[in-house]
Amino acid sequence: MAERSAERRERLMTAALEVFGTLGYAGGTVSAICSAAGLSRRQFYELFETREDLLIAVYDMIHREARAAVLAAFASVDRPDPPLEERVRPAVAAFFDSVAADPRRMRIAFIEVGGISTRVEAHRFEARREWMTFFSAAASEFTDLPDSEFGFDYEAMIVIGALTEAGHLWAKSDPRPNRDTVVSMLMSVILALAASRSPASRA
Repeated sequence: MAERSAERRERLMTAALEVFGTLGYAGGTVSAICSAAGLSRRQFYELFETREDLLIAVYDMIHREARAAVLAAFASVDRPDPPLEERVRPAVAAFFDSVAADPRRMRIAFIEVGGISTRVEAHRFEARREWMTFFSAAASEFTDLPDSEFGFDYEAMIVIGALTEAGHLWAKSDPRPNRDTVVSMLMSVILALAASRSPASRA
């Protein structure tokens, strides 16, 4: 029974990624999702109380997989004391490969969740805060930049904003520049933020 429920949940998640990611949340009715999943509405409501619950589940999956990809990219650079760019560039590329390379994921993660309800908005804010904590912790662990009373929270939010906006533009553009070209642009932003923390910039 549990295995069957897990299989049906996976089918609904896959269908929701396609439906929400192409038709949007407004167009992604329960009937449309069930049709794409090959399941009945009864089977849908056995697993999700509302369509909003399914959206949140898919949203969380996208962000969870993106963070795992970024963390793996950070960890892939295993030589002692690598330069900041060598450490960060693979992580930025990993974000693009995990989220921006699939316009459906980008749309759900950063567009469709906006303005749906107070509950979803609070959930979106919490996810953004998790990314801020994630990047701030990475900056503390993987660089020797001087800390401040605010840690790296502001720099992290600037990076998140640049990543999501550049990723959204890149995902919806046709034609679009090579992924590495955009990653290099983002690296310029990150390196500039790092330079602003250097002792020389404070002299």
